Amino acid sequence: MQKIKITDFYDEFRPYNETEAKEAVLRITEDERFYSVIKYFFPDFSKPDYLNLMNSIRSIEDFQIKIMYSVINTIIENTSKGLTYSGIENIEREKKHVFISNHRDIFLDATIFQGILTNENFPTTEISFGNNLMKDKLVYEVGKINKMFKVYRKGSPRELLKKTIQLSEYIRYTIFNKKHSVWIAQRGGRSKDGNDKTQSGIIKMLNSSGSGSLAENIKELNIIPLAISYEFEPNDYFKVKELLNTVNGKYEKTKDEDINSIIDGISKQKGRIHLQIGKTINSKLRKLDDITARNQQTIKIAEFIDQSIYSNYKLWPNNYIAYDLLNKTDKYKSFYTKQEKEKFLDYKNKQLKSIKENSEKGDNLFLKIYSNPVKNSENN
Repeated sequence: MQKIKITDFYDEFRPYNETEAKEAVLRITEDERFYSVIKYFFPDFSKPDYLNLMNSIRSIEDFQIKIMYSVINTIIENTSKGLTYSGIENIEREKKHVFISNHRDIFLDATIFQGILTNENFPTTEISFGNNLMKDKLVYEVGKINKMFKVYRKGSPRELLKKTIQLSEYIRYTIFNKKHSVWIAQRGGRSKDGNDKTQSGIIKMLNSSGSGSLAENIKELNIIPLAISYEFEPNDYFKVKELLNTVNGKYEKTKDEDINSIIDGISKQKGRIHLQIGKTINSKLRKLDDITARNQQTIKIAEFIDQSIYSNYKLWPNNYIAYDLLNKTDKYKSFYTKQEKEKFLDYKNKQLKSIKENSEKGDNLFLKIYSNPVKNSENN
């Protein structure tokens, strides 16, 4: 295993250490907004209860279990019809992994996985977090305590290239030196159209800090794909709005849009949720022996991850309904009832009405969010 020598330069990426976390807890406790957050999840919590809870936190693990674990369980209990998961046996306890997940919600995707790891007595992972989301001081503090490390989203091509290489080195350092697993998304932002596709740039980033062949560098990281699916997609109507307002491949977000998306994803009903932990892609890397071009090898590795996500993605009646509606067919009518179809149509119309969008284009974009997983499953 290759070890990376780390310097203070990488402090800009890493989460808080234990000493910094204790200091941050004091600052967070003094921020009335965090008490408001706790009150939202635990309405019966008095101010003395809150202060006693915060004063009892002595470590990062304390914060994750006493705060984050309780929060995610409350979200699941109050805004879903339950969480199921499988594939926990695919995680080797004696090894560290890079978990690469499809990305549907800014906050929930990674946080739900951390809850599952806690349920199964695994250590939680470090989590990639876009620097665009760390502008708010409270979000920054909570993120850094919660093992989140910074990923740069904006900058000149030269700056981003430099940060990408440094990020790769940091991830490798985390795996081999710190002995922590890592969660990253398969793409730079959430899937807006339900088409979970790994960006080849993610593979290039992970490879850039290795010293061997592409296959060797990737194999060292023990990549495990994760497939999370929500019966009712978080932020579905926000995603339609964003796609409708994307001009020349660019979309200008409003000041608080990301925070509002997080709040919306947390608070809205999500129906059933399933997370499937795939098998490591290491055995598939032998297929790279027949490919000579590095770029094609990179694309192939991304395909391995996609294939795992597509085959493991839990399809709900809504997915089949949307596919049939979009394609004007009854191909999957045996996978849903008339009542389920009526419920989905009513839901779709209400969501689109909330953004004052009743065009055919808006309707099609909404249906694609739910139908593309079926299409990907067919083509896998």
